[in-house]
Amino acid sequence: MLRSIGSLAWAFLTCAAWAGGGDVPTAVIADSAVGGGKEGAAFYYLSEFEGEPVRVNILFASIDASRGRGADLRLAPVERRVRAGRVKLKMAGQVGYAAPVQSLFKSAAAFKADGVLEADLQPNARYRVKGALDAYRREVWLEEEDTGRIVGQKFVAPPDPAAVAKAVGHAAYTCCNLRYQDDWISDANWATLPFIPAGARIAVGEYGRHRATVVIDGRVMRVGHDYGRAQESKEQFVAKLLVHEDPKLRIAGFPAAIQAAIHEGKVMPGMTREQVIISLGHPRTDVTRSADLAEWTYWTLNGDEYVVIWGSDQRVKEIDAPRSIKRLVVQSE
Repeated sequence: MLRSIGSLAWAFLTCAAWAGGGDVPTAVIADSAVGGGKEGAAFYYLSEFEGEPVRVNILFASIDASRGRGADLRLAPVERRVRAGRVKLKMAGQVGYAAPVQSLFKSAAAFKADGVLEADLQPNARYRVKGALDAYRREVWLEEEDTGRIVGQKFVAPPDPAAVAKAVGHAAYTCCNLRYQDDWISDANWATLPFIPAGARIAVGEYGRHRATVVIDGRVMRVGHDYGRAQESKEQFVAKLLVHEDPKLRIAGFPAAIQAAIHEGKVMPGMTREQVIISLGHPRTDVTRSADLAEWTYWTLNGDEYVVIWGSDQRVKEIDAPRSIKRLVVQSE
């Protein structure tokens, strides 16, 4: 069924049972992979369509394209046209190597995730199976290729218990309230998101591009730059979020009104720089280049800006923002 595809050519497959015939509308589902070469790759692919096995996928095609190359894995992307509309898809993610014997000696070969999704595929749309596989994150999902929107749900397998236990054993504390969206903690610190309170136990797992995997109170999450990549490394950013003394002990010694503001993740006049960081997090370094500046800029998730202005006594003098935003971010005395 699969023609000779070479190193980087696309295998475009159409199965009559999947795509229907005649005027039946169709969509395209592409597999994806990250890696290649002697270290293998993480493969994310469609494994079943309407309960029927998909016999050609990016994992098998890449292994086939790598024959005669020893341990050098050459990726051979695959996509296929399928019937649009309401369909049942099974997706899988796993780590693979050019030579099967490599799987016997690579612990990453055990990293897998899969799940069955009922989705409404739009006619003429393109979708891609994507995921994340390491000791801490084992996920697979379907994305709209044009928008990056996740279709339905992510399928998440439990992280490696040994890796989590090792990380937690070396845990520090979160410096401040860390705002998050799903499993992502951004350097933006958008004020209107929920937050993990200062003083949670946090450990760093693995570093990737512009981000790191962390374990916070046993929960696997990602933390990294959306904005400040040019001003600081990901290691510098992550280091700012970890402290070795529990900040809850410091918070307990603050005046009651400031304690209340921190517990709400808000700011108020009279706060010190330390107290603002604990409550709001560090400001974005692409805008607030130094913690010594007289103004720190923050945002809400909707992109509404508010500015913390410091007085000569190094305490918050005022918060510059529209009244509607102040109601969200400023603690009333």
